[in-house]
Amino acid sequence: MSLDRAVDRVLERLSDGQIEALAARCEQGAPLADAVVGGSVGARDAVDRLEEAWSANDTLTGAGIALALRVGLRARQDARARRARPVWTGPGATGDQRLTAGVLHELIAGARERVLLVSFAAFTLADLAGDLTEAVGRGCDVDVVFETEEDSAGAYHGPHGTPFGSVAGIRRWRWPADQRPEAGAVLHAKLLVVDGCRALIGSANLTHRALNANVEAGLLIHDRAVAGELEQHVRDLMLIGTLRQDAG
Repeated sequence: MSLDRAVDRVLERLSDGQIEALAARCEQGAPLADAVVGGSVGARDAVDRLEEAWSANDTLTGAGIALALRVGLRARQDARARRARPVWTGPGATGDQRLTAGVLHELIAGARERVLLVSFAAFTLADLAGDLTEAVGRGCDVDVVFETEEDSAGAYHGPHGTPFGSVAGIRRWRWPADQRPEAGAVLHAKLLVVDGCRALIGSANLTHRALNANVEAGLLIHDRAVAGELEQHVRDLMLIGTLRQDAG
């Protein structure tokens, strides 16, 4: 087995703590055989393969192997931190981080610069209105994009009045009928992006049923690049006039 494949195998089979302990052994030039005492058979085998590959390649020092292990470990930890996580509404959804309403609250409450919120159906929900009000109070720029009955030629039927009309200081946007490719096309996206670095995208509208009763699925995204691309697409639609700011 090549040395690089042996390192990959260690990164696949060992825990973070085991990898750090193994890296320390490499630096010290100590035997690796008992570096993962009590570990799984797969973990012990991975360490044995690494020791064999290292013995067959005398061009790398223990410090070099330790560096490779730690760089790989940091990459793995970073990927884990950026991994998208499922978000649910409905039966079997447990834990605040997995509930749509809880994730909406967490994201908006954590916003420090800006909030972009897009939804097909949007009813004024008291808790969410409170979170948006507090975000404005912290100095965040808050932009909301909602569907309307008029612009959708009746394809969308919402409650009377302006969603979140009680929240002062937010900018409202719509997709005007004259910007739609055909009659009946609807603004169907459901998206929240905060500070350009975290996002929630999924099936849930901003309604009581979608956040509390329906079966809804979504993804919580911590990847700055992906969240930024989602936000930028909507911002570009605003810039070119496909989305228009509501003067009301």
